[in-house]
Amino acid sequence: MKSFKLNLFLFTIWWSIVISSIDDNDIHSVRKVLTTHRETIILKENDLNADKYVVNMTNDAVDYSQDFFYTEDLEKLCHNQVTEFVWKCPTIGDSEEKVLKFRTVYDQIGSSYLNWYLKSINGIDIVELDPKPYNHQILFHVKIYQQTILLSRLYPSYPQISGFEILQFIANLAFQCKFRIEVLDRSDVSTVYTALYGKRYYEYHFDGVDLSQDFLFKKIVVKKKTFLDCFEHIIKSFIKHLSKLFQENIQVCENAFVSVESCPITFDTQRLFYEISFSYCFDWSLIGGFLRVDPPLSQSFEITSKDINRIMTKKKQSNVGFVKINQTLDTKIIKTYDEIKTQIFDTSFLIELFSKIFEFCFVELEKQKFDPNPEDIFKLYLRPCVIPSIDLFLKYYTNV
Repeated sequence: MKSFKLNLFLFTIWWSIVISSIDDNDIHSVRKVLTTHRETIILKENDLNADKYVVNMTNDAVDYSQDFFYTEDLEKLCHNQVTEFVWKCPTIGDSEEKVLKFRTVYDQIGSSYLNWYLKSINGIDIVELDPKPYNHQILFHVKIYQQTILLSRLYPSYPQISGFEILQFIANLAFQCKFRIEVLDRSDVSTVYTALYGKRYYEYHFDGVDLSQDFLFKKIVVKKKTFLDCFEHIIKSFIKHLSKLFQENIQVCENAFVSVESCPITFDTQRLFYEISFSYCFDWSLIGGFLRVDPPLSQSFEITSKDINRIMTKKKQSNVGFVKINQTLDTKIIKTYDEIKTQIFDTSFLIELFSKIFEFCFVELEKQKFDPNPEDIFKLYLRPCVIPSIDLFLKYYTNV
């Protein structure tokens, strides 16, 4: 118990320093910007007409068992001769097809350095939640002379697309262009991946990891009461910070006339849930202690044909548990933004809501895994159930 109190004390001090050092208007960009590039880029909102060259890279034109080949339009993309292109995400298993449209921030054909962002998914423009217009949630740079794709930001706030699906596209583009991928890993889940697999998020996906090995974390059994007591206790210390983040997201949605259903209210809050649970609520002493994430370093990846086959054929994890929960709700009445804003600043309401969700999701977890380990907490509890359930219950009145 003394050890837990000490950990809680140290974590609270650390988080207070982090929060106090960030300007209110920059809280999103500081925590999620993945690059040291700082030049000001202004998106020309009224100049988004498509270039005459639109690259349509579909899975119909790709055989993952063979080497890829260039097309005329793809050569234009790799050499910054187009300003817009379309990517159809490969459909694996029962996954739905997604059409992603990317655009350049500037329309500078022939430039040696172009900034690209994700503009729309299935023809619907995405909601940009960063206060600075050039810090899109999905942002990468094609650097011709360096033969490099610099992945700058990867933090989708919308359920229609996952970060991994964007990585599939980036890996495919790098492979076909014969470019390297460079990234500064500040992913909100790198703490999780490092603790479980000894590799950061991008290393795990771009370099791969042998999942057949006997990982040490499997020796840790997560006990329900101990875990929930710890998780709920520390989360209470950050209720006001979470309320502020919820409010900022709602304000952006309101200003952009986005519906409540489409508003990503939980944007930029996931890191807190991941880091608290993994840093303080498991008994890592059983395997020699918690493997902490070092400060982010720039990493470079070469994508080979073996890598592309592994990455492109991997199926995205589905939120099975959450879908089941959502379907069991008998009534679901949508709230107004004013109602949500009232509730997110009601500390008692949020604490009670989180407590119910944490308990509810753990019950669902136990139906799939009786003695869960830390990996199960991430893959079967936090990511597919806790996070989307918070978004759900903030937006709707239900009978649960």
